[in-house]
Amino acid sequence: MLSPSLPTFLGSENSSDPAGVRTPYAFLGIPYGPSYEAWELSAAAGSADKVRAAAVDHAYTRFLTHWNFDIGEPQFEDGKPNLTDLGNIAANVRDPESIVADAAAILGPLVKAGVVPVVIGGMDSVPPMLVAPFDGQEEINILQIDAHIDFRDEINGRRDGFSSPMRRIRDYACVHDLVHVGARSIGSARREEVEAALSAGNRIVTAWDVHQDGAKAVADSLDLSRRWVVSLDCDGMDPSVAPGVGAIEPGGLTFIQTAILLNHLARNNRLAGIVFTEYQPAKDVGGATAHVITRLILGIIGLQRQPQAIQLQS
Repeated sequence: MLSPSLPTFLGSENSSDPAGVRTPYAFLGIPYGPSYEAWELSAAAGSADKVRAAAVDHAYTRFLTHWNFDIGEPQFEDGKPNLTDLGNIAANVRDPESIVADAAAILGPLVKAGVVPVVIGGMDSVPPMLVAPFDGQEEINILQIDAHIDFRDEINGRRDGFSSPMRRIRDYACVHDLVHVGARSIGSARREEVEAALSAGNRIVTAWDVHQDGAKAVADSLDLSRRWVVSLDCDGMDPSVAPGVGAIEPGGLTFIQTAILLNHLARNNRLAGIVFTEYQPAKDVGGATAHVITRLILGIIGLQRQPQAIQLQS
């Protein structure tokens, strides 16, 4: 089910037993999610390994004890990363639908134990896999950073493809707030999807809103009474920041704007999990997207060093 990967992210300890993780965070690669077409099975499959390599290439693994100006203190003064690398879920192209059950078997024990999953990979049909284990465990909010709101109920009869993750996530009883950030241009959403999202209580913050009002204003508007699961489609960022995506749209969030949102949640100990999706290594330029993902993770795990234990619902 799990395929180990070396080097591990930041040189962390590795494990193939999610129930045995004793660190605050667990790093996991998921190669794909439910797909419309076969090409999706490979488009983002190698993304987790590229992020692992980026941590080595940019000397972050070697400089773990050094000062990180993104967080205002040394990254890990004792040189020990606060995460465990679980490797990647092994792909089974003969039975691609089994990925959902495989993910549940790995993410379920992590969430139950209060470990924060850091998931890399797949197209944007992966996020519901991260949210599912919280149902019946903890009420959560969802922050989606994406060029698209991904609220189609179905496309060609498929209700769990990459145009529908936020619609499926909204179906979970554990989900309270759902905030879409970074929407711009034209995508799969029609009038009916926008109206359905707003009717469901979702809030849409366009990329224009972020640029005009500032990322801090958006961050300050997030309700901190519950923890947040973040779904970060890399096309939510500007292609000058994250070029390795399939749907390039100018005008996206900058690195700093994205980090402000994530770091706000981490600084307030409100991050329950995060998934980075739609990073397609074959379309990257100079490894920029993998580098950006690595930097964002370093900020999160450096600011929220000991995630708050979840309060299980009775």
